[in-house]
Amino acid sequence: MHIKSLTVGLVFVAAACGGGGEQAAQQEPAGEAPEAAAPAAGPTANAGEQVYGTTCQVCHQPDGTGMEGQWPALAGSAVVSGDPEIPIRIVLRGMSGEMTRNGVTYNGVMTPWGSQLSDEDVANVLTYVRSSWGNSAAEVTAEQVAAVRTAVDTHPDPFTTDELGIK
Repeated sequence: MHIKSLTVGLVFVAAACGGGGEQAAQQEPAGEAPEAAAPAAGPTANAGEQVYGTTCQVCHQPDGTGMEGQWPALAGSAVVSGDPEIPIRIVLRGMSGEMTRNGVTYNGVMTPWGSQLSDEDVANVLTYVRSSWGNSAAEVTAEQVAAVRTAVDTHPDPFTTDELGIK
């Protein structure tokens, strides 16, 4: 009975992370993992850290470094630190398709969280991620998330990397 429970639990974790990906040959040096930075101060960051801990860290890891070939790093990510609409879309509707980061190819599916997270939750977790592990991007507001949620309301899950302009 214990083995069956463990198997079911592992299947759940894999599904929550969107499954695996394919690893390609290194095209460029992977570099060193970024140092873990202290989380941003304030109630938004604290609330975001809590959402990250319960929703994101099983795949992207507590320090945002991801799992090579499976789930990309959020630490030092240009996607995370760039136009906030892109990560908002990804969190709300998920993402699928191939992309290469630091010479490693990822080709998995990120779970859409829009039906489970409020606008405030999404804003808080993205603010936390955009200000942690060496990232230093502007805060995301619940109003920004609400506007994107309305704009993508009829878009099927998930977005493709091509639709988002991610290579």
